[in-house]
Amino acid sequence: MMRKIILLCFMFCFCSMAYAQQLTLSGKVTDKEGLPIPGATVLEDGNAKNGTFTNANGEFKLKITSGKIVVRSVGYESRTVTVAGNNQGITIQLKDDDAQMNEVVVVGFAKQKKITNTGSISTVSGKELRQSPAASIQNSLAGRLPGLFQQQTSGQPGKDAANIYIRGISSFAGNTNRPLVIVDDVEYQYEQLNQLDPNEVENISILKDASTTAIYGIKGANGVIVVTTRRGKEGPPVITFRTEAGLQMPTILRKSLDSYQALQLLKEQAINGGKDPNNEYPGLVSDEALEHFRTGDDPFRYPNVDWYGEVMKKSALQQRNNLDINGGTKSLRYFISTGYLYQTGILKDVPRKEDFDNNYSLRRYNIRSNVDLDVNKNLTLKLDLSTRFSEINEPNLPDPMPGGALPFWRRISSGLLGPWVYPVKNPDGSYGGKKAGSLNPVGAIEYGGYKRNYSNDLNVNLSAEHKLDFITEGLSVKGVIAYTNKAAFNRELTRGRFPVYGIIPETGVLDPVYPELLRIEPLVKSDGDYIAPFRRVNIQAILNYNRQFGQHNVYALALTNRSGDITGAAAPANFKGYAGRLGYNFKSRYLIEFNAGYNGSDRFKSKNRYGLFPAISGGWNISEEPFFKDNIKIINYLKIRGSYGTVGSDEVTGNRYLYEEVYNVASGGYYFGESPTGQPKITPGTLGNDDVRWEKERKANIGIDMKLFNSKLEVTADYFDHYRYDILTTRESVPLYVGLSLPPVNLGKVSNKGFEIELNHRNTVNDHFQYFVRANASFAKNKVLFRDEPEAVAPNLKRTGRPVNQLYGYIAEGFYYDEADIANSPPVVGKVVIPGDLKYKDVNGDGVINANDITAIGYPETPQLTFGFSTGFSYKDFDFSMLLQGAARSSMSSNTLLQIGNVNGKPSEIHLKRWTPENRDNAEYPRLGGVSFDASTFWLRPADYLRLKNVEIGYHIPKSFSQRLKLKDIRLYANGLNLLTFNKLKIYDVDPESKTGSVEAYVNYPQMKIVNFGLQVTF
Repeated sequence: MMRKIILLCFMFCFCSMAYAQQLTLSGKVTDKEGLPIPGATVLEDGNAKNGTFTNANGEFKLKITSGKIVVRSVGYESRTVTVAGNNQGITIQLKDDDAQMNEVVVVGFAKQKKITNTGSISTVSGKELRQSPAASIQNSLAGRLPGLFQQQTSGQPGKDAANIYIRGISSFAGNTNRPLVIVDDVEYQYEQLNQLDPNEVENISILKDASTTAIYGIKGANGVIVVTTRRGKEGPPVITFRTEAGLQMPTILRKSLDSYQALQLLKEQAINGGKDPNNEYPGLVSDEALEHFRTGDDPFRYPNVDWYGEVMKKSALQQRNNLDINGGTKSLRYFISTGYLYQTGILKDVPRKEDFDNNYSLRRYNIRSNVDLDVNKNLTLKLDLSTRFSEINEPNLPDPMPGGALPFWRRISSGLLGPWVYPVKNPDGSYGGKKAGSLNPVGAIEYGGYKRNYSNDLNVNLSAEHKLDFITEGLSVKGVIAYTNKAAFNRELTRGRFPVYGIIPETGVLDPVYPELLRIEPLVKSDGDYIAPFRRVNIQAILNYNRQFGQHNVYALALTNRSGDITGAAAPANFKGYAGRLGYNFKSRYLIEFNAGYNGSDRFKSKNRYGLFPAISGGWNISEEPFFKDNIKIINYLKIRGSYGTVGSDEVTGNRYLYEEVYNVASGGYYFGESPTGQPKITPGTLGNDDVRWEKERKANIGIDMKLFNSKLEVTADYFDHYRYDILTTRESVPLYVGLSLPPVNLGKVSNKGFEIELNHRNTVNDHFQYFVRANASFAKNKVLFRDEPEAVAPNLKRTGRPVNQLYGYIAEGFYYDEADIANSPPVVGKVVIPGDLKYKDVNGDGVINANDITAIGYPETPQLTFGFSTGFSYKDFDFSMLLQGAARSSMSSNTLLQIGNVNGKPSEIHLKRWTPENRDNAEYPRLGGVSFDASTFWLRPADYLRLKNVEIGYHIPKSFSQRLKLKDIRLYANGLNLLTFNKLKIYDVDPESKTGSVEAYVNYPQMKIVNFGLQVTF
């Protein structure tokens, strides 16, 4: 009996096992949006050999015995599911796994998952950009993207956009380093980037290597800025209103010494130079006059004027308002945004009789409408409309001084307007002045006119995308028609001069500077400068393919693109091209991609009009290998990638058609007839170059993407090697006596190498507290490999082998200490030196100091190193973020900037540290009146800096309160721009990003810092 029971139990267990082995399961794997996930792995739990993959619709079938399955897919969290019995039609939803980099990046004319991307791309969200109160998007980008180099040289409203470069500078020819700007897959003019409203932006990406830029072919050599604008999302309308107001203040002001100190130094300089100071500065440097300047007892005859303080306010207003609506149904979605920006200028509001504004200002209106319509499940239409209206105002101030007027900011920093020259107003209320001097700047503001630029541009982008799954799964076609229209108009009011009076020191009598001017001259209105409108039509046709075959993914793109630019009545500038992309990945583990652009421009002759620009890239997601997953737990994600290819640039300077010979029409030509009348003559201009073609750049890149510690730390690093060749340059080895104007030829070569690194740490401590820390650094160093130069040029003077825009000068070895030091040093040709003058190195060793001893010194103007560090947190309803941004390895030459006693400058704090016999061991400036102002290492100053670029603190009003007001959210915030700047130039009163070279650092409108307060309400 017992044997029968045991046999019965055995048969029951056997049957149960057999039944279990026959368990059949089918179902579908989707993401959080309910979309199918093709290629997902479905395994029986505990039996890795029993598994399958989902098909293109996310469906699978599997026989199991354990009752559990494990579902995995790259970019999603793995999930273990328990099933009971035969289960048909189970739906398994996977959550996104940030550790697997499921986010999407924008590439040329498409989007890719970051995990399968093999190119070098950096991206910043529009939300981050909106944390900055900067009026220009370029200025908001600083410090946020590795590979982006920027230099903001002015703070003028409407003209404050930074110059931006991707991976530094690779060409020495004109403006050929400016990146291509793409907005929603359509090319924009570089200048239009400054006009975009950050409220319209979803994200901005920069494409840096060959694999991402080759598809743009002849336009991709300088990198690409890709702007993606915001689009509507399904749901009820969400209305967001944002208003903010802030104050703009100069980051730094130039401070001159008072009249007493300044004139003492000028007197010393005249004496040291062997001149009579009373002849140089009559009535100003006698002991009696200096005492009046010291005591300030007669401010009209012995003035002490702070011209910066007289013309500048402490702050200027900035206002910004935005209103946007976002929503739609499943088939129709919309995003509509309007924006208004108003910036006032820093000049004081001087009372005036004429009713017009001649201060600096900017008014800009932005409107955007993005509409998506799903006509059916296969056809999607998109219509994007955007327009911008702007008005930029600036003063048009007279200055009829000999030699022409200086720019306004240059005037008040120059030696022509020292604090001692004349008072702002005389005792009778008239404006002070000086014969042969610069006009009174306060009076110029009152009586001067204005320059006003009105501009508007319209962009229309219509696209249609149709799925062609009836032909083959994953195939689609897209057509785009884009139209751009840009128009502008200038208007000016001018007044030549106005009455000013000088004071005769001996008598105190007012002396008219313009005796013939009996009344204020009338304002003269110009007829206006009509700027030829710019129009562009861009047509694209794109065939896209993306399909999953089990564990294999294949994708491809074919594109034809044609655009025509018309400026006024000029001949159209035409561009035509074809591009393609072919990619493959296996399990998102092994990645390879080919890109190519074949396009051309009518800027070149037919034989050189078209070119092929191919690139190849590959990647290996090592972290997806079983040996890596099972043994290295600290690293969640690791990918190695590389790319190599060629891109081009068709940017040319000067004549658009360099293959054509230019002839000039000159007046005063030949005379004909019985009564001779001069007829214009035609003279040869620049010769044509039949073989001219585009510049080319070979780009090589290797990079690594990594996530560690449960994806709390992200690391991205890249090394690049760019080789630009066929750079258009004018021959310098042909002597001038040939008498010809030679055209540019494709001869130049430049190497540009560097690296980038980005670190990102995010952590959620609990439901109330989250924080982040980010850091990035970019280094790019270029070198001219070939530039046509005369053979007779000394090696130390050649530009070949040096960085682009290398500075040149003498190597300073301190000051001549005494006469013995001068006697023991090489003689200086053409100069008489005495103790306190700069001593230079004999570079070529010929025993004398002359121009042949000039050599490369310092760093170029554009920084070779740029970096950023940001951090922030949110705690309940509070949030905080800050950004530090800086640059290094950049030099500024101050040899002209710091001159005094002439038009270049006026005495300041640095001149008090001049060389004197008593101060010879601690001097920081040569003796006054010396011969030390040749460019040299002594005058080089590091333009390195670190800025507190951006700070924002915000507070969300509790929901309980906002909901009482029928509002979804209320947020109060305050933010700032350029709040602190750390550098080594403060004693020179120069912002480190100011334009350098001679006195140009004082020419532009001051850099500004902004303190801003805002309110955001969501309905």
